[in-house]
Amino acid sequence: MTKERPLWWAEEPFNRTLALAAGASSVRGLQTAFFVPRILAGAQALNMLQSAVAGIAAAARVLIITDQVVRPLAERVAAALRPAGHTVEIWDGVLPEVPVELVEEGAKVAQEFAPRLILAVGGGSAIDAAKMIWVRYEKPDFDFRQINILEPLGLRQKALLAAAPTTAGTGSEATGAAVLTEDGQKMSTTHYELVPDFAVLDPAFTAGLPPQLTAYTGLDALSHATGAFLSHWANEFTDPLALQAIRLVFQYLPRAVADGGDLEARAKMQLAACLAGAAFGNAACGPDHALGHAFGKLFGVHHGAAVGLFTPYTFGFLARVSDRYQQLADFLGLPPAPARERLTALFRHYVDFTRTVGGPVTISELGITRPDFAARLPELVELALADGVSLLSRRPVTAENYRRLFQYAYDGLPVDF
Repeated sequence: MTKERPLWWAEEPFNRTLALAAGASSVRGLQTAFFVPRILAGAQALNMLQSAVAGIAAAARVLIITDQVVRPLAERVAAALRPAGHTVEIWDGVLPEVPVELVEEGAKVAQEFAPRLILAVGGGSAIDAAKMIWVRYEKPDFDFRQINILEPLGLRQKALLAAAPTTAGTGSEATGAAVLTEDGQKMSTTHYELVPDFAVLDPAFTAGLPPQLTAYTGLDALSHATGAFLSHWANEFTDPLALQAIRLVFQYLPRAVADGGDLEARAKMQLAACLAGAAFGNAACGPDHALGHAFGKLFGVHHGAAVGLFTPYTFGFLARVSDRYQQLADFLGLPPAPARERLTALFRHYVDFTRTVGGPVTISELGITRPDFAARLPELVELALADGVSLLSRRPVTAENYRRLFQYAYDGLPVDF
């Protein structure tokens, strides 16, 4: 008999109802919270980090969380910290998709080393792993599956958290969100206390990233920023960040894809990803993330490629309850037109850009046959509906909504329902 997977906080029906209620404008009007890390950006970012760590303790113990591929960059960070008297240990056990078992391994290392600072060096997986390892280090008896965004965690009693991203996409260095995998299913959690204390943005860390990975991670940032701007959780703090991130992605992602050594483009894309992370971390992702999570899991498609694919298809869906897409179209310089025509123009603008950088824009072009797609459509819908991101959608989602969105994305049709 297979052991049943324990429920995460966001899976409990009552908690899902609470999350939906928290998104109501009457509730959000009572208070606005905005959480971001201290950001150290540019070619001197590592030197600034050295000073920041010295502010924690004259001789701090620093645990670097990374993976084996990125370990050389982690060694570089360690080399920058040790001359100032800091004791640094590197744990390179991070794996893609972050299995929950890995968190326990990393937490054991942290308990033995007793760091004052936990520093993630890597992509989204390394940063997500570091967040959960940090929770287990701070609260050894606490089940991180039960992180409740409505209750304090009480972190930072033992250590602070820093993140040095090596990709420009997830924006995890600026958010309180983390995604882990349990029994083959991606599970997400979020809490404002999980926002790192420091984000270290060194453009050299992303130089030479392969063109396809550069494109896919950049599309992830674009999806974050777009979803945050269209979200009903958006506010006066998140809107400028989201729009600036969108501007930077449209301007610099093609350059970064074309030339891995273009450090200006790399630096701008790092800023775009961080801005987008801060925007959606304080607002919300769009339903494209629920669609992308489900699709990426079942068909093995990179997260950034998946959410980038679905982003344009959410425009028509959300337009039924909001005209925010008009403001986005204005910002992008699209000419005035009747509502339906302008919505189609916005859809085409995103689709054309995604094609320009080499991202997929339909499900069919990925080589997925219609019979295979149809056979797995019920499971896709089930996974998308169960995703915690679905609770944050401006327009309430249903199984039928998601079924039709997947079908429209298969054929590449602008959404009109």
